[in-house]
Amino acid sequence: MTLNRRALIKGGAACAGAFGAAPLARAIQSVDVALHDSRFGVPIALAATRSIDLVDERRAHWATIRTGLGRARSVTGITTWSDYVLIAHELERRGFRRAAERRVGRLWRFTLLRQDQRIERNDTLT
Repeated sequence: MTLNRRALIKGGAACAGAFGAAPLARAIQSVDVALHDSRFGVPIALAATRSIDLVDERRAHWATIRTGLGRARSVTGITTWSDYVLIAHELERRGFRRAAERRVGRLWRFTLLRQDQRIERNDTLT
């Protein structure tokens, strides 16, 4: 048997499926804070410790976002570009960094992590 690129990829995929699928699935679905905008009715299908509706945040003048979200390590959300920029800027001031962002129709889905946290490729935005 010759070892070529195709064999390596197939073998790696088989190992990942056999050994890493369940722990990786749990890691992907686990976030500390999920932000959503109920005006658009787009749910975030993640198990979050805390879920925040951005409609309520606007009424409270972004109070929860401005306090830095306590000990949260990751924040994932889906909202408009203007709200995303505001949220990302404020959380970057509080020790978060942009880990992933992707446009979904007219909305943006994003993930911000504490500076010491890491994200795996194809993690939360798949």
